[in-house]
Amino acid sequence: MKIIFTDVSDFEYPIISKFAEDNKNLIVGTYKEDISKLQDKDFDTDILSVFITSKVSTDVISRFTKLRFIFTRSTGFDHIDLQACKEKGITVCNVPDYGSQTVAEFTLFLMLSLFRKINFSNNNSIKFSRGRELYGKTIGIIGAGKIGNNVGRIAKSFEMNTIYYNRSSSEYLEGFGAKKVELEDLLKNSDIVTIHVPLNDGTFHLINRENIKLMRKDAVLINTARGAVLDTDAVIEALDSKRIGGVALDVIEGEEFSGRELEIIRKKENYDVLKNVLERSLLRNFENVILTPHIAYDTEEALSRIVESTCDNVLKANKGLEVSDIVA
Repeated sequence: MKIIFTDVSDFEYPIISKFAEDNKNLIVGTYKEDISKLQDKDFDTDILSVFITSKVSTDVISRFTKLRFIFTRSTGFDHIDLQACKEKGITVCNVPDYGSQTVAEFTLFLMLSLFRKINFSNNNSIKFSRGRELYGKTIGIIGAGKIGNNVGRIAKSFEMNTIYYNRSSSEYLEGFGAKKVELEDLLKNSDIVTIHVPLNDGTFHLINRENIKLMRKDAVLINTARGAVLDTDAVIEALDSKRIGGVALDVIEGEEFSGRELEIIRKKENYDVLKNVLERSLLRNFENVILTPHIAYDTEEALSRIVESTCDNVLKANKGLEVSDIVA
């Protein structure tokens, strides 16, 4: 059985190399680059493992001749065309639990950074700005999965008040005294709004030009989920008109274009691509904005869990056993 790993980081590489050494019956290929760099000889693979930087589109999927499994080394899977996979009988799996503590801790870091006005968007400007305490403030958690639950637990240790928005009730959060509310009420009553939902048709631009107006003028907004859950235009407008107190984004719409600015100009890419690049640049101009390059999940412990879980699924597939964490 043949497997190709793309988007392989320097940290992941030795783990995958050892896995290949220990399982010589498998043909293992690795690419540091994304899926667009695969060669013709790679499209006869049985298993493909990618990260979110690889866009597994219908056109890409159609090129594979034997593909049976796609294992994404992430919780999110919106970078994969699930319908195309279904039509070709390809099973898609993710890694749902690797970063629930890791991302929650990073959310706290962003929360403290915004409230204490630690300016990372312009690190050449050193000036004093008086911050605020988290104690007694209200945190609004959008999405009560494992990450959202962990954020609520951490917030409780700071003696914060917690409200949350989710399709179903969270006994875990309510065990800490949290109250389930509608999204509009959460936005109106929170000092901190933090997002922990997957990206799908129901959450695309969940925070938008209309409902962002409901937030308090000194409230802050944090997104460590997926970029497109926020309407970036709406966020920039709210910041420019000083309708919100600050924003911390570990993810942003079009983040896959970061670092490709010169290439985009040379290729004369379409308006939407150029808009994404310009929006990131505009956000950097605000002193009350923190931008981090999608690193909330990125700890040694979390990355180890991702690769180990993926390799375990590869062995299951090779032995004809049922794989774990199927999403489609």
